[in-house]
Amino acid sequence: MRVDEISERKREVNDLNNVPRMLFLNVNNNFEECPPRADAMIHSLRAFGYDLGMAVADLIDNSIFAGAKNVLVSYSWNDGNPWVRVTDDGSGMQEEYLVEAMRLGTKSPLEKRDPEDLGRFGLGLKTASFSQCKLLSVWTKTCDGKPAMRFWDLDQVQSSRSWLLGKVPPKDSRALLVPVHEHESGTVVLWQNIDRVVDRFGGVNDKPENMFLERFLSVKEYLEMVFHQYLESRSNRITVTVGTALCEPWDPYLRTNHFTQELSSEKYEDSRVSVVPYVLPHVSKRSTPENMHGGGPKGWNAQQGFYIYRNRRMIVSGGYLDFDLKAEEHYKLARIRVDIPNDMDHEWSIDVRKAVAIPPDRLRGELLRIAKATRQKAAEVYRARTGIARKNRHSEKEQDRETEQ
Repeated sequence: MRVDEISERKREVNDLNNVPRMLFLNVNNNFEECPPRADAMIHSLRAFGYDLGMAVADLIDNSIFAGAKNVLVSYSWNDGNPWVRVTDDGSGMQEEYLVEAMRLGTKSPLEKRDPEDLGRFGLGLKTASFSQCKLLSVWTKTCDGKPAMRFWDLDQVQSSRSWLLGKVPPKDSRALLVPVHEHESGTVVLWQNIDRVVDRFGGVNDKPENMFLERFLSVKEYLEMVFHQYLESRSNRITVTVGTALCEPWDPYLRTNHFTQELSSEKYEDSRVSVVPYVLPHVSKRSTPENMHGGGPKGWNAQQGFYIYRNRRMIVSGGYLDFDLKAEEHYKLARIRVDIPNDMDHEWSIDVRKAVAIPPDRLRGELLRIAKATRQKAAEVYRARTGIARKNRHSEKEQDRETEQ
């Protein structure tokens, strides 16, 4: 091979070796920004499937992570211009952190998170709020900082087709954000231009004001279920008030009733996942309040099954996940508690609303086995008859039906 041919071959090899570097150096010439249209995207962000209770719970998650001890959920029909406000006495945020908190997708779900963090996608404050209202205002302050505020006006986003974050909320909003001054630190989240709370509920003859106010009875019940471990805790207990009513913890397992059976607990994933099955007492062994409230927000039959908690916050409240198991009358006393840490969100397919969980394949066999065993034991208790009950089986069936209403 001639010398000039060898030199040419070397140049070809060098050129090939430099291709990745050349592409890297010219990457800006190969890609271009393609952001979503703000006015189109905003409607997708409003359609995540939150109901009012889920949306309020998502705000309280942030309050808990901020170290709040007291959370107040206020609301008013306000002569047809309703508003909802969540106030906490947590650590608050400095202005730069508030701006970041108002950003959509402020954190990647793949990032390492604080073990106590109840969020995941960096969307909760925004998507929960947008699902219910078109004007979201936040005012916050830290112990050593001055108050900061920002707001999202979805009508402004729609008209401008831009993600323009507001700095100073409208005057009527600022008047409602005052409660932050009542604490050394804290945060106030305010919803206005509410358009998703009333429209979907009630019949044509229902008054919108009554429908709006009644919704918060369900919200209180939902919060008592989802945050019951925080409401009943002795060491880091929080108080949550909805309107003027203090939330009381709802214990799905009736643990104060000595007829409740706690079956053998099991741990998996180096003890990071714990499973505790419970069989609740027969109707004849429950008090009248237990019969009335033990069924929870969805009723005795629907509340059977798995209860998934992430960092003590309830994610799933009954049902059998995606297993091929039906909720049936004679299994209604079966409730299975599962606790997972927040770094397993991806493995359990926790959704943005924190209302769905799907167990990883490696645990499915064990969870199905536990569910079947718990259901069998629950059926035995359900069919049990005390001496008194045997004398009048018809009345017992009637009592069962009454407690499920």
